[in-house]
Amino acid sequence: MRIRKAICILLALTMLLSLAACGGGAASSGDASKPDDSASAVLSVTGDPLLFISDSKNNFVLREDAVKVYSKSELDESKGMIIYVDPEETRHEIEGFGASFTDTACYALSQMPKDEVDKAYLRLFDQNEGIGLNIIRNCIGSSDFALEYYTYNDIPEGQDDYALEKFDFSHDLKQIVPYTKRAYEMIGEDRYKMILSPWTAPLWMKSEYVWQAKYRAILRRDCYNTYAKYLVKTIQAWEEQGIPVSIITPQNEPWFGGNWPGMWWEWESLANFANDNLRPALDDAGLDTRILNVDYNFKYQDEAENIMASTLGSTQGIAWHWYSGNPEVIADAAKIFPDVLMYVTEASSSRPHTLNGILNKANKIARSLYSGASAFVDWNMALDQTGGPTYNDINEHCSGLVECNTETGKIKYGHDYFALAHYSKYIHVGAKVLKSTDTGAAEAYEYVNVVAKNPNGSITAVITNQTIKDKELCKLVVGNTVLEFATPSRSVVTVTWDANV
Repeated sequence: MRIRKAICILLALTMLLSLAACGGGAASSGDASKPDDSASAVLSVTGDPLLFISDSKNNFVLREDAVKVYSKSELDESKGMIIYVDPEETRHEIEGFGASFTDTACYALSQMPKDEVDKAYLRLFDQNEGIGLNIIRNCIGSSDFALEYYTYNDIPEGQDDYALEKFDFSHDLKQIVPYTKRAYEMIGEDRYKMILSPWTAPLWMKSEYVWQAKYRAILRRDCYNTYAKYLVKTIQAWEEQGIPVSIITPQNEPWFGGNWPGMWWEWESLANFANDNLRPALDDAGLDTRILNVDYNFKYQDEAENIMASTLGSTQGIAWHWYSGNPEVIADAAKIFPDVLMYVTEASSSRPHTLNGILNKANKIARSLYSGASAFVDWNMALDQTGGPTYNDINEHCSGLVECNTETGKIKYGHDYFALAHYSKYIHVGAKVLKSTDTGAAEAYEYVNVVAKNPNGSITAVITNQTIKDKELCKLVVGNTVLEFATPSRSVVTVTWDANV
């Protein structure tokens, strides 16, 4: 039974008090009013702001002398798209951007020449020469993007291993750990965050000894504690390799019925598992790893809110996927749970590289961050030119951040890479999203913006224009300063000032 209305009633007082006490949470969808002049901070823009554009001719290219800066006293409000920003009203904090070293991604990279992989690591993870990704979300065992299906406790049907004596992490030690560790060392401990997500429990723990999610096998009730310990052992296995684990999700896509590894949960059972098994197991092991629950699409808003309301003592937030529903549900959830962490943990596009791919991804990132997400994590870090390889050649329509072409020996950079670049390059870890005019609601969410203030005081704005209309006079009003620039039809624009890393 849905309990969303009950949640709102029970938490109304808490919500109002929390919102009154903090400036976080999402702005209202209709907030397009001008800030009070008396409250506007004086902001001086020193140096020339940088503008980067992606459109039909460019992929994240610097446009010289594209920003005009002048005093707010000269602002003509009768022309252009006006976006008001309050540089002193900060909202939620940004924890970063990233993707996944799946089994397939690591194999694809292993097929490339060393110099190509070296360049890819610079372009992916370096803050100066690359786009500065800092979050890695890896699978616990195999996912749909694997060359074989496996868990860390595979035993024959009919046998049990409650003591986990046959726990075996060796598969990931071959490629996944080395590729991940190299990224960790480039990113640095202060910025790095790792998420672990399971697609399925070991088959012997399930109600049916099957891999595929379509059979809707569930976790056996007598295996709840064992499975929690299995997840803890996985975190410990990574940390034994010198790689800390920041976040774990109890299940990837718990209501999916596809033809690859998966496990079915009712939301009540998933909440109970987090409360009664996983959180206690983490605490007993001395791990402060955060739990984000749901790990599925925006459309599962009711389930997400129900689980969050039921696990406030054990779960730190909600993980969302972008494949169905709208990012604005994050704002709805943030109104009920203003102090809860929101991540987008999976967002794969389709091949081949197109401008539509950049526009769609950049649009969803802006809307997610604007609505309250603290991170946006793509899916495969790398795939080959066929979208694989995968076991049984399933699900090969997806694109990776980079394409490893085994025929040419070259690595190409696709629309997901450039879409992320518009944000990850100049919105730093620890940045705070600023209050800005909501341009999305009035434009059917085809013209959206998000603005963030970095820890060093620099500011970055990203505007996505998916419409067929040029917005030749976009005017970003930041305190007492106006930054004016064009946002052509079907383009993504990043404007940043004093934001050198």
